[in-house]
Amino acid sequence: MADMVDTLKGLGRVKLAVMTTVAAVLIGFFVFLTLQVSSPGMAPLFNAVSMEDSARIVSELEKSGVPYELRANGTQILVPSDRLLRLRLSMAELGLPASGALVGYEIFDKSETFGSSNFVMNVNMVRALEGELARTIGSFSQVDSARVHLVMPRRELFNRDRQEPTASVAIKLRGGELSKSEIASITHLVAAAVPGLKPSRITVVDSQGRLLAKGGNENSTDLAISNAQEYRMAYEQRMQSTIEQLLEKVVGPGKVNVQVTADIDFDRIVINSEKYDPEGQVARSTQSTSEKESAKDSEGKEDTSVANQLPDKSGSGGGTSSNRQTEKSDETTNFEISKTVENHVKETGTINRISVAVLVDGTYTTDEEDKQIYAPRSETDLKQLESLVKSAIGYDDKRGDAVQVVNMQFTSITEIETQQSFFDKFKQEMEGILQTLIIAGVAILTILLVLRPAIMHLITISAAPSEKTEEQLAALGGPGATLRLPGAVGGGVPGAAGGALGTAGEPVEEEGLIDMANVKGGVKSSSVKKMNEIIDKHPEEAINVIRQWILREA
Repeated sequence: MADMVDTLKGLGRVKLAVMTTVAAVLIGFFVFLTLQVSSPGMAPLFNAVSMEDSARIVSELEKSGVPYELRANGTQILVPSDRLLRLRLSMAELGLPASGALVGYEIFDKSETFGSSNFVMNVNMVRALEGELARTIGSFSQVDSARVHLVMPRRELFNRDRQEPTASVAIKLRGGELSKSEIASITHLVAAAVPGLKPSRITVVDSQGRLLAKGGNENSTDLAISNAQEYRMAYEQRMQSTIEQLLEKVVGPGKVNVQVTADIDFDRIVINSEKYDPEGQVARSTQSTSEKESAKDSEGKEDTSVANQLPDKSGSGGGTSSNRQTEKSDETTNFEISKTVENHVKETGTINRISVAVLVDGTYTTDEEDKQIYAPRSETDLKQLESLVKSAIGYDDKRGDAVQVVNMQFTSITEIETQQSFFDKFKQEMEGILQTLIIAGVAILTILLVLRPAIMHLITISAAPSEKTEEQLAALGGPGATLRLPGAVGGGVPGAAGGALGTAGEPVEEEGLIDMANVKGGVKSSSVKKMNEIIDKHPEEAINVIRQWILREA
């Protein structure tokens, strides 16, 4: 035990500190490894749950005393793997997570249809349709979750009382914004899944309350104004991009700026007209009637008696008679006159007038001192550029289109920077200067107060055993003896009898030297024992001293 204590004392404070630190780290590592192996593994209970559902699930776990871990900003909950299935069943009994409990057409799998009223069946149908649409929209890459609300009006007896269905869609995005085409795809998807629903009656909002698509009547004023503004802005941007790309091929990139203003008529005109052609007559039907009539007239006087009125009594008398026949014919012909029906619809988006303003930079040349000299463009170049612009926009003088091409010198970024004052630049760079000064100060203080004392302390600790070993080895020469060390400036090391280590400029007292040939039997046993102890405690330093002696004698 004493030898072990002596060995530890001989290692020095630095080595003992290093060994202690390594031992503590190893012990801590093995304790951590043991705890990890002995404790049950953690498995995810739910992934990607909302913060509201996560709070409710954590509350239930704390009530049950179940250990848990939260990851991914609280959206992932981990529990012991041996209790995973039981916890999932208990959470499902409580309806957690609520955001993932969307009901689709599976609502009809376990429902009892016998005894269910028509109202309950209609409500379940709407719930199922809402759930299926929410699942489909939530499967999009940019959509995190979605909720769909449908308003299905009752079937009315009369058609004039019928109301159209409407829908509302609330979506939560993963990040960024949806484009116009993506919003239109969502509205058309919902409209195609609901009978009688039109895309214009679907409202789409995001989780931040921003209106992405406004539902309403197709003929509403707000919708028409919104569509007109979007159409006009898109047309102006397209014309502006086309003109800039065309002119940059001539004047160079970044040397042209174009602004387009379009006056567009968004009135929708419907014209219905009917034209009749009198020359194009066609007999459609003919109707003919014919009548014949015969009559007999008699003249003279005839006795009026009962006998004469009898049917079989032949008249007698002296009168005369005449026969008359009448024939009548009638014919009716119906003609169909040719007719032309025109329904002319004038759609919106008719351009009334276009105004284009083009700003073109001049040309630059370099003189002998490498300075750029500005030169304006000629009138011929400006006329040619104006002709190109007119051809690109479809210039029409009758509409009153206007194209103006102006040549002016552009202001460069370097000129803008030179106009700033020194104080403005200093204010802009103050933050960077302060950060640099703070970092430099901290670095200097760290070097002076931490690194430098630590390095000096290590140098002192590492150099102390060598000097002590040399003094102890030199002291073994006996009273009045001096051992010569090559490392000593004065050429010798004083013995234990009391001399000083020779240094430059100081005379070293010459004492009797030990005869190395007769050292056997001439050295005390205590000295040999002392030398062995020094070599055992400081082996490296002793080897260095002996090596210096050997090189010195050689």
